[in-house]
Amino acid sequence: MLILLIVGMTIATGQGKKTIREKQIVTVTVEEYFLDEGMKEPVVESVEKFNEDGELIELQEFNKRGVVKKWEKYLYDEEGQLVEEQYLDEKGRITRTEKNIYREDLRVEKHFFDGKGRLYKKKVYLYEYRK
Repeated sequence: MLILLIVGMTIATGQGKKTIREKQIVTVTVEEYFLDEGMKEPVVESVEKFNEDGELIELQEFNKRGVVKKWEKYLYDEEGQLVEEQYLDEKGRITRTEKNIYREDLRVEKHFFDGKGRLYKKKVYLYEYRK
């Protein structure tokens, strides 16, 4: 999941974490023009917000009427590991949360919580090492 998030972030913004950090980008807004539908004014397609380390901390995607269709927030620890993902509805209410637990820089568990903070699912990651 973490790898997919990082890859997704790079594809969505077109910029890597290093570039975002070096250029001190705080927000990337993507505007879309529906020219074939006669819409001459842009519509905001997405807004991405980044922290000082170039990590994606918030993503919002909108439909062509400006209604939120996806809203996510991401929290990282001091090592830059993704520790929490929050999924919100169009009004900004948390609908579910996913928390990653790390040991020795490896994700060992992922906990899934509903909108009321109740744990409803858990994943455990097991690693095999070369001898």
